[in-house]
Amino acid sequence: MVIKMKQVTMVEQMKNNLETSGFFLNCKIPMGYRTVFPILQIKNGSLCITFPYLNYQTTGEVDKTLVFPIKYAISLELPTEKITGFEDFEYNEKFETVDFDKPIGYFRHDAVKKYNRTEYDGLYHELMNEYDKVIHALLEGGAYGFSDEKRMSELLQLLVEPFLLPIYQTIDKSFYNKYFVKG
Repeated sequence: MVIKMKQVTMVEQMKNNLETSGFFLNCKIPMGYRTVFPILQIKNGSLCITFPYLNYQTTGEVDKTLVFPIKYAISLELPTEKITGFEDFEYNEKFETVDFDKPIGYFRHDAVKKYNRTEYDGLYHELMNEYDKVIHALLEGGAYGFSDEKRMSELLQLLVEPFLLPIYQTIDKSFYNKYFVKG
């Protein structure tokens, strides 16, 4: 019997490293908060990755898991994974009208309901590989073309819950415009 192991992407490994660090534990992000799709940014000439966190709450019904707004974000400089920032959006004036205790939608949204778990996981891992390609291209000059950028955009537009789009736009308008605005 051959057991096929899923390869962990660089982005997933960074997230795992972060979430087992003392810094993460000292942030006191409450139990139940999970990261959603990261944001890539250039800050002062350095490539950074921001991991946004939100809360999910199960209801016991299929496709009716409550999704709350993104509340926290932790940023890392790449490739060192040095933590460059932590933010609780409850204290950011851009989010003053957001009720972080009120759900804003359900997981799974309509665009992904047609995929079973295996298919969804495949799309998720394909997206994580696209993140890795971008990072590799920016840090090491790896190959990355228009078709790669287009595929990453397609996957983000498919997988990110539509009700989270305004929050992504508020967190980083450049990332939003590059990957979420349909062209």
